[in-house]
Amino acid sequence: MDLTVNLAPRRRQPLILSNPVMIASGTFGYDGYGRGLSADAPLASLGAVLPKTFTRHPREGNPEPRWFPSSFREGLAAGETTLLNSIGLTNPGIKAAMSDLAPQWAEADTNIVMSMAADSPEQWEEMAAFTVGVAGFSTIELNLSCPNVDDGAMFSHHPRLTEAAVAGVRRQTDMPVWVKLSPNVPDITEIAHAAVSAGADALTISNTVPALHIDVDTGKPTLGTSYGGLSGPALRPIAMALVHKAAQAVDVPIIGVGGVMTGRHAAEYLLAGASAVQVGSANLADLNAPFRILAELEALLHQWEVASVSEIIGKAQLP
Repeated sequence: MDLTVNLAPRRRQPLILSNPVMIASGTFGYDGYGRGLSADAPLASLGAVLPKTFTRHPREGNPEPRWFPSSFREGLAAGETTLLNSIGLTNPGIKAAMSDLAPQWAEADTNIVMSMAADSPEQWEEMAAFTVGVAGFSTIELNLSCPNVDDGAMFSHHPRLTEAAVAGVRRQTDMPVWVKLSPNVPDITEIAHAAVSAGADALTISNTVPALHIDVDTGKPTLGTSYGGLSGPALRPIAMALVHKAAQAVDVPIIGVGGVMTGRHAAEYLLAGASAVQVGSANLADLNAPFRILAELEALLHQWEVASVSEIIGKAQLP
C-alpha cells in the first residue's frame, strides 16, 4: 500500500513523507525535544516530527499550573475531553535551536519540521534568515497564533498579518513552509487564501481554542494564566469543520491536527480533505500513540482495500 504524501507540491523539489502521521509541535517527548523517548523509538516510521516552537529570544513560559488535568495521561484514562494547556512557548530561542539542536536533528533518522513564532512581520523574516544554510530540518511551520507586538492582534486572525508573516519568511527561504492557523476566526477560508497567496506550501489546521476551567472548590482558575488552549478530543469536531472548509477553498495540502487519538480519527481528517495529520494530546498521554495510530490507520486502509492513501483524501460525502 502506498502511504506517501506530498506536502509541498508547489516546490521545485516536492516534500514526500513516507506516511501521513506526524508528531505535533510541543508534544515530542516530555520536554518537546524528544526527552523520554526510548533510543529505539521508531521515529523513522512516522511521516515527520515537529519539536517545540521556537521564538526569537528564549522564553521561560507561563506560570504554573500549565496543564488541566495536571496529567494528560490521567485525564485521558478517565475519559476527560476538557484538556487545557498554557505553556507559553517555553524554548531556548532560535539561535540556540540552530546552533545546538539542529545538529542533533541532522543525526536523527526522521524528517524534522522546525516550528517558529514571532512578534512582528519583521521578526518573522529575521528568524527565517537564521535558518538559511542550517541542516537538520526539511520544513518550517509558522505558528501564527501569537500576538503582533504592534497592535496585539493574532497573526492568524487577520489576512493582512498572515500575509505579511508568510511573505517575510518566504523572502528568506526556498524551504517548504507550512502555516498553522487559529480556529478563532469568522472565516477560515479568508485566512487560508492569504497564507497561500503569500507562499504557504501547506496549512496546518488548527491550533487550540481559548478556554477556561474553574475549580469549584476554590472558585479559582485551574491554570496559572487563567485561560488556556483547549486541545484533545473536544477540539476534533471544530478542527474537522475548518479542515473541510479550507480544503475546499485552497489548492495546497491541509494538515489536520486536534484530537487525533486513533487511526479512525486520522482517517476522518483525511476524508474531510486533509493530506496528513499531527498527533498531539494523545502523544502527551502515551509516547507510543503516534505509532499505534499509524498502524491503526494502515489496517483500516487495508480493510477498505485501497491501494493508496490518496484515494480517500477529501472523499467525505457531504451534501
